[in-house]
Amino acid sequence: MKRTNKMLALVMSGALIAGPIAYTTMPAFADTAPAATTQSNDAVAKTTANSTNKQLLTTVDDAFTAMREVRAARLALFDGNTDMAGKMTNDAITKMKAAEGAEAKWGVRTKSGKKGVTYVPFDSSIALGEDFTVTPDNAKAVGKANDQMAKGDAKGAADTLKSNDIDVSISAALVPAKLSLTHLQDAANLIKKGNYYEANLALKGVEDGVVIDQWGLNDLPQQAGNASSSHNSAATPKTNG
Repeated sequence: MKRTNKMLALVMSGALIAGPIAYTTMPAFADTAPAATTQSNDAVAKTTANSTNKQLLTTVDDAFTAMREVRAARLALFDGNTDMAGKMTNDAITKMKAAEGAEAKWGVRTKSGKKGVTYVPFDSSIALGEDFTVTPDNAKAVGKANDQMAKGDAKGAADTLKSNDIDVSISAALVPAKLSLTHLQDAANLIKKGNYYEANLALKGVEDGVVIDQWGLNDLPQQAGNASSSHNSAATPKTNG
């Protein structure tokens, strides 16, 4: 499975400023139309990189794609395109099954999610302190961090900021793959039966299960896959591919 560490970087006034996580929940089908997904800070449109150094937090592409398919299915239901909704839901099931298979390597326990449940991170960002401003004293460090982000070295950028007393944290959107599969399978069956309102609620249940957690650089959750990669890299240089 392809795995990447998607970090969002928004450059404002020469500073490395990370916006909110790209993933946002949708309004209920029963109330209003789902919002469009063309957000300026979308994680797919605003890619920055795969860290070529130590990982900060590895996100799972299959989970990210599954969540996009869930949203597309809800939009299709709202538009009355039920065949497309069924296809998108089945695609989401396929991707979420793959994400569930990745839990052993990339899953984490969350601070704000259900206790005892493993969650898969699917989107992440570097965040600076809310009161951060660019000053002559920190401008050089911020510029260096931006250069590092542009080269895909998210970990180096974070370390540069931290070493210059700039408060840095990592935020991530996470989904419980196993629980989400139950909702998705329910939605697929309901669409087949023509129960579209109920199917939308089942899809909404997937989105409602998403949590957003935030950590400092020194207390990031352990991921078995990253621990293994770090161990192996001590003897063998890490390569892309």
